[in-house]
Amino acid sequence: MFLADTLSRAFPVNETINDDPEMLNIVHAISKHLPMSEKRIMQFKRETELDPELQIVVKYIQEGWPQSCKKVDNSVKLYYKVKNDLYINEGLLFMNEKLIVPYSLRRDMLQLIHEAHFGIEKCKRRAREIMYWPGMNSDIENEVSQCGICEKFKKANSKEPLKPHTVPFRPFEKIGVDIMDFGNVSYLIVMDYYSKWMEIIELANKCADEVITKLKSIFSRFGVPNTVISDNIPFNSYIYKKFANDWDFNYAFISPHYSPSNGMVERAVGIAKGIMRKAKEDRKDYFVGLMEYRNTPISGLNLSPAQIMFNRRLKTKLPISNKLLNAELFNNIREKLIMRQNIQKFYYDKTAHPLSELKQKENVRILNFKNKTWEPAVIVSKHKLHPRSYFVKDQFGKILRRNRKHIRKSNTPFNIETDPNDEIINTSQSDSEVTLNSQTFNRSDCNVQRRSHRVRKPPSYLSDYVV
Repeated sequence: MFLADTLSRAFPVNETINDDPEMLNIVHAISKHLPMSEKRIMQFKRETELDPELQIVVKYIQEGWPQSCKKVDNSVKLYYKVKNDLYINEGLLFMNEKLIVPYSLRRDMLQLIHEAHFGIEKCKRRAREIMYWPGMNSDIENEVSQCGICEKFKKANSKEPLKPHTVPFRPFEKIGVDIMDFGNVSYLIVMDYYSKWMEIIELANKCADEVITKLKSIFSRFGVPNTVISDNIPFNSYIYKKFANDWDFNYAFISPHYSPSNGMVERAVGIAKGIMRKAKEDRKDYFVGLMEYRNTPISGLNLSPAQIMFNRRLKTKLPISNKLLNAELFNNIREKLIMRQNIQKFYYDKTAHPLSELKQKENVRILNFKNKTWEPAVIVSKHKLHPRSYFVKDQFGKILRRNRKHIRKSNTPFNIETDPNDEIINTSQSDSEVTLNSQTFNRSDCNVQRRSHRVRKPPSYLSDYVV
């Protein structure tokens, strides 16, 4: 005989669970006051009903989620970790107060999120406030990175680690040259990479003939250098290349619009302008300032350009003893220059980052120097002699040489066809020649008028007179 205990008599009774009225009011208020048009709300309801993944989620919410993630349908496993925050309200699916977007509407939502063309992080923050779907962050990243308008107006590339020139072994072995304009007059600036000796030579014009004449004068005093580094115009003209061949020196051109490639002479231009501005303000000529520059010790060396060039100081207007003007022999100059260069590189590289290498036929964008925007282009080839210089083909079919700093990788699909002849042009260049389809500067360029002007024709009644 068995006696029934108290617990065995407590059979289950179906009880109706009454929802909290206050909570129901809050939940219903969310859908009633959604800041969307009725049309948009109906669109979300319809697409939610048609979305197979969301319908599985709805089923799990209504019937209960499995105890283990392994038992959840593979297509909705990403919702499992937020299952406690999911709920349904009048046909719409929410996570907390964020509307869950059906798959068919995500493309439209991405376009709306990025409509103002803000960056990736801003778009993410904006979207995370109001909506949700699995993988939303990565979808936003792809959307923004493939936006052609955003690519066009991106900021400049970060600077790359410094690649200093090899320190020469003697004075005037390697020089940099450039043309400077000051007070409506052009000047040829020459800087020696070893001694930092600077020449400022006034030019009658910017013709290649005039520049060559001045260079010959300088070479006759200091000797012919091994290498001359310069900008392209007018140094890429035929007669300049012939001059280099006749006088037996190598020449190298910097990447167009990238003056840091010839930073030594760019620094010289800055020094020269500073000397000339102050001399003009003081109503004196600039030669005294130039002489004092040549006689002032270089930081880190305690030797002046004159001492490195001539092994002696120059006599100036300042009083000096005869002993200090005597010639001296200075040793270890190159080692000191290398040490000075390494220190400069150490501090420069602290805020520099290397840019990735580009591949042939890769879609890129190049900087338009006029309006500072990034325009479509394609990589033709890498420069043989300069590892950070590339030949690119722009959207108009022109072959240009650009430094890596002025090239951005592009995620925007566009089609610029490359011609095999583009590569032939590049590979056919001699090692000393480093320009491609660049402007040349010939004698005829010297008298070309810079401004457009209308043609003036005298009236016919003056044809019998000399006017």
